[in-house]
Amino acid sequence: MITIDAMMVCLDLSELDEKLVAFARSLCERLLVGKVYFVHNIKVAELSDDFHEWFGDVDLASEVEGNLHDIVTEQFGNATAHEILVSEEPNTEAILVQLVKRYHINLTLLGKKRSDKSTGTLGTKLLQLMPCSILIFPETAASSIRKALVPIDFSPSSVHALRLSQNLSEQLGLQLELLHVYRLPTQYFPLISEEKAIRKAEEIVQGRFAALQRKHPEIARVPYTLVRAANKSVAERIRLHLAKGKHDLLVLGLKEINPLPSLSFGSVPKEVYHMDLPLPLWLAYSEEVAK
Repeated sequence: MITIDAMMVCLDLSELDEKLVAFARSLCERLLVGKVYFVHNIKVAELSDDFHEWFGDVDLASEVEGNLHDIVTEQFGNATAHEILVSEEPNTEAILVQLVKRYHINLTLLGKKRSDKSTGTLGTKLLQLMPCSILIFPETAASSIRKALVPIDFSPSSVHALRLSQNLSEQLGLQLELLHVYRLPTQYFPLISEEKAIRKAEEIVQGRFAALQRKHPEIARVPYTLVRAANKSVAERIRLHLAKGKHDLLVLGLKEINPLPSLSFGSVPKEVYHMDLPLPLWLAYSEEVAK
């Protein structure tokens, strides 16, 4: 069973906030969430001179908190214990990381606008720095989740994502599908036939799935699909498969956090994040890695 002791919801005073808060409520109604922190950081240094000339020494933090309070009251209600936190720090990523550590956040909910509206710079930095799992909610996503796709490469991180998804399936009544994207050693063509190579590759992968099912019998009945990468990246194959399967959630496991931000998470999650996918993306660290 999944228990989220503390969840953080990052708000930016855009139209997406209402959908994000409503989605947070739907999670709290279906999962065990101890407390939710709705947060916003005001970069005072970035306020224009016109703002100060027009509004003077207005207590901006109080105004923002009041605005967020109205949204939370309307869209979240009393779904679970919650608190609104408004800060005034020059570095948004740094204060969010501090809040994760201070309040022992297990999951951060982050909105994502389409690429033609936003560069996604803040989201990319948070993915590199945040010491907890992150749930990305695009502006085009729906709150209802019925079917989840879990790409797996048999690494410990992807197995963790699989076990998380299995628990989600049990608690939310989700339909699960596993996906493995494989590549062929094309440098040896035409020394060996492509047909033989495909047959051998799928035989090996099916053997690895069988071993995984023996080790984790709870996933024995979860269907899986094998897809050849061919001339596409793994992330692109995931996107194409999502377009066919009518999925409502994508779950990816994140590897070990690295002190160098550019190495904090794999290329596949990064590439997937920058795609305009119309469904939530759960990027999951195991508790051991996050600690």
